[in-house]
Amino acid sequence: MTEPASTSPTYYISPTESPSAQNTLAGFRAKIDVIDSQLLTLLNQRAVIVQQVGELKKREGLAIYSPSREEQMLRRLEEQSKGPLPGLSIRAIYREILSASRAVEKEVVIACFGPAGGVTHQAASRRFGSSVKYIFFRETSDVFNQVAKNEADCGVVPIETAQGLAAHSLDDLAETELTVCAEITLDDQNKDGAETGRFLVLSRTPNPPSGFDRTLIALRVEDKPGALVSALEPFKENSINLSHLASRPASKGSKDLFFFVEAQGHSRELQTSDVFRELSKRCRAVKVLGSYPQEKPL
Repeated sequence: MTEPASTSPTYYISPTESPSAQNTLAGFRAKIDVIDSQLLTLLNQRAVIVQQVGELKKREGLAIYSPSREEQMLRRLEEQSKGPLPGLSIRAIYREILSASRAVEKEVVIACFGPAGGVTHQAASRRFGSSVKYIFFRETSDVFNQVAKNEADCGVVPIETAQGLAAHSLDDLAETELTVCAEITLDDQNKDGAETGRFLVLSRTPNPPSGFDRTLIALRVEDKPGALVSALEPFKENSINLSHLASRPASKGSKDLFFFVEAQGHSRELQTSDVFRELSKRCRAVKVLGSYPQEKPL
């Protein structure tokens, strides 16, 4: 394999040209050209390694998309950066690098709720970039089915939008065997007319812990006074931060309710406490819908 190019660029200066002549527009552009060539070489070297990773994943039956690994990498790059690029710019640049890398491994298909160019498509594009194939569906249940049947690598559905809670996504989550592997947050409050909201990425494969996770849990409880307070008590007893997302009827003809909550930490970490055992005593059913890295707003 070709040895990586030096990370310290060497700029060519003509013997007949003084160093001060380099401090011109043409000189600066020449320096940028050198750096771009080095970047291209490094990106292609990275792509070769990505292909090898893809072959390994295929042999071992591993998912192409690894949100935990991706978020760990992005946070590490943000911490290593000395500027002047801000963190959001680093994430935007690497979004496309990662998108192209996934496409080198295989054709990645992402199922989206809503039309092409819609808010869910915008959110998915911010997560998966422009080098993947997007397919679109009018019903969230169709997105779930595409992922479940392995017709799509991942699915993206809204959970909260400017119009409010996406209840149909929660209803499908309560019934599915898929897992939530990532979240996408659009928060463009400083841009006039920009969309905002939260979206969930669906996968067939659970995430390993990343170190900064949240876990989405559905609690099925009887619709009676005090039932929810009792169900949530184990989180308080185990000092687990919790946010209440929504409640939905469990099913037609039933008086039970599903309460959807987000707990701080990965499900593996939560299992080391007594929280799930205690929840099972207080709830009719407890379902872990997925653990995913807590994302910084895009």
